[in-house]
Amino acid sequence: MRESYIEIDGNRLKHNLNLIKKHLDPGTKILANLKANAYGLGAYEIGSFLEQSEVTYFSVAYINEAIALRQKGIHTNLLVFNPSFDSFDELITYNLEPQIGSLAYLNKLTEYISRGNITGLPVHIKLDTGMHRAGIMPEELYKLIQILQQNKNIVVKSVFSHLAAAEDPEEDAFTRKQIETFELITNKLSANLNSKFFRHLLNTAGIFRFPQARYDMVRPGLGLFGLYPVAGQEDSLQPIARVKTKINQIKELKAGDTVGYNRRYKVTDNKRIGLLPLGYADGIDRRLGNGNFYVKCKGYNIPVVGTINMDSINIDLSDTPCRQGDEVIVFDNDRSIYDIACRLNTIPYEIIAGLSERLPRKII
Repeated sequence: MRESYIEIDGNRLKHNLNLIKKHLDPGTKILANLKANAYGLGAYEIGSFLEQSEVTYFSVAYINEAIALRQKGIHTNLLVFNPSFDSFDELITYNLEPQIGSLAYLNKLTEYISRGNITGLPVHIKLDTGMHRAGIMPEELYKLIQILQQNKNIVVKSVFSHLAAAEDPEEDAFTRKQIETFELITNKLSANLNSKFFRHLLNTAGIFRFPQARYDMVRPGLGLFGLYPVAGQEDSLQPIARVKTKINQIKELKAGDTVGYNRRYKVTDNKRIGLLPLGYADGIDRRLGNGNFYVKCKGYNIPVVGTINMDSINIDLSDTPCRQGDEVIVFDNDRSIYDIACRLNTIPYEIIAGLSERLPRKII
C-alpha cells in the first residue's frame, strides 16, 4: 500500500443508498452507476460493497470496465452503456447486457445472434428524448419495433432515456417534455412488443425532483457517493470519500530559497516545507498549486506552495506542530471537493473522476 490512498466510508455509502430508497415507491429497483471507476472512487470496491445491498443492476460505460468487474468477481447484472461493434463475443462470455442506442448497432447485433444461433440475449433500449447523445430517435420507433418483432431471440430487459437538465429548475419545462415523450414511446413499445420491461429515466437529481418519473428503476450515480447535484440535499447526502496521505519529508528553508519547478514559490522568511507523496499523476490538478488550495493536518489548514509535481506536493508547515509521518487529508468529507471544483471552474464529477487508478482504494 502507498502512503497515499482513497478512503471510502462504507457507513456513509449505505446511508446514501438508504436515503435514495426512502424516496422510491415499493418495488422500484436501483441501478448503481459504476462507470469511470465509480466516478473515480473504485468500481470494484464500491461494487463489491453494494452487492450486499438491494441493488438490482450495475452500469458501466465501456465493455472493458465490465470485463474487469467480472474478472474480479462481481456477479450483479451489468449494463454496458457504450458497447462496441466488435465486442459481441465478450457480451456472451462475460454475461453482459448491452445498451441499444442506435439502429445500426441493433442490426449488427441481430446478425451476430443469427450467425451464432444465440437465444435470449438481454438488451436495454436507449431512447433519445431530447438530450441528443446516444439513443434511438422517436421517428425511428416503428423501425425499432419491426426489428424487435422479427428477432425474438432478443429480450428487452429495459427501456430508458436520460434527462438533460434534471437539476436545473430553469429547464423544468424541457424536462417535463422529455418525461412526456418517454411515456409516449414506452407505452407504444409495450403495446407493440407485447412484453414487459423495466422503464428507467432518473439520475440522482431526477430522483429528488421528479417523483412522477421514478417508474420501475432509477440510476443514482453521484448521489450514492454523497455529492449533491440538487440544492437542499446537502444536509442529507453524505460524501463518502477522503484522499489521505502522509508527510514524508520536511525541510527547513531560509529567506531567499525557492521551492519547485520554475522557482514559483519564493521563501520570504524561515519556513518549514513539507513534502507529500502524491501529485498530478494521482489526479491533483496542477492549478491548485502556488497557494491556490490547502490540505489539512492535525486540524490546521496548510497551504500548497510551489508547483504541483507529477508525484509530489509541497506544503507550508510553518507555525504548525505537524511532523514527518503525520496524516494529511487532501480531499475530505466536508466541502473541499466543491471548493476545488469552484476554484477550477468545473464540477465535482470531474474532480473525483480524475483521481488516478494508481491511488489504492480502501473501504472502512
